[in-house]
Amino acid sequence: MGELGFTASEAKVYAVLLKQHPATGYEVAARSGVPRSAIYNILKKLESVGLVNAAGDKPARYVPLPPERLYELLGARFSRSLEDLKTTLAGFVKAEEGSSLWQIRGWRSLIDNATGLVGRAKKSICASLWRREAMELSAPLAKARASGVRVVLFSFTDLSPLDRTLGPSSVFSYGLDEAALEKDWRHKLVLIADGHTVLVGGAEATDDSRATVTDDSAIVEMAQSNLVLDLTLHGQRFGVDTTDVVKLLTNKMAPIDELLEKKAR
Repeated sequence: MGELGFTASEAKVYAVLLKQHPATGYEVAARSGVPRSAIYNILKKLESVGLVNAAGDKPARYVPLPPERLYELLGARFSRSLEDLKTTLAGFVKAEEGSSLWQIRGWRSLIDNATGLVGRAKKSICASLWRREAMELSAPLAKARASGVRVVLFSFTDLSPLDRTLGPSSVFSYGLDEAALEKDWRHKLVLIADGHTVLVGGAEATDDSRATVTDDSAIVEMAQSNLVLDLTLHGQRFGVDTTDVVKLLTNKMAPIDELLEKKAR
């Protein structure tokens, strides 16, 4: 609740009321540990935003909004606020020229940015990642695939749980144990959305891990080339046909094979 803008005291009061209600302000203060001098202001604040209702008077007894209603209320409120913010800020933004590059710091921010890219993708998501990050992104990836977005994942670690949600033709994995691989390698993430934007960088579960989101065409092409190499080697080692996936990643690149054939003639 703190991350959604509530104070610790407000969260305590709401939690106490969920456990036992209706309750007077005196009872809520005694059970929550919130001082009596502050309890009625907090109850008024929660009542004003729709989280509690007061029934009767002398003394008033308070009941909480049921959790399922709370989720709906906050979802609608934050969605509306975000739309208002988007509209307002758009009026301040000057049209950008050229490519953009955004630095990301911290694992949680990395996952949030990756989730956003997956959610905004219209055609394809291609990624090289570890099991931990893949499982964090499994729900938005499954949602994207269900909406018709082509999803392709590559990993040296075991991604077998995603075979069921994304389909085996979407997951190319060496199946190695993540803990064993961590002894030699650090977590990294490369995620390409619609062949246009890439998130690339470290994915260590720390606050100082760093990554970048950019639509710079040179960086996007380098990320695609690296993923093509990993997928091609995977296909050769395991006898898997990756032609279709490679085409997806190379549709904007120079036709090297064709040029080599012309040269040979």
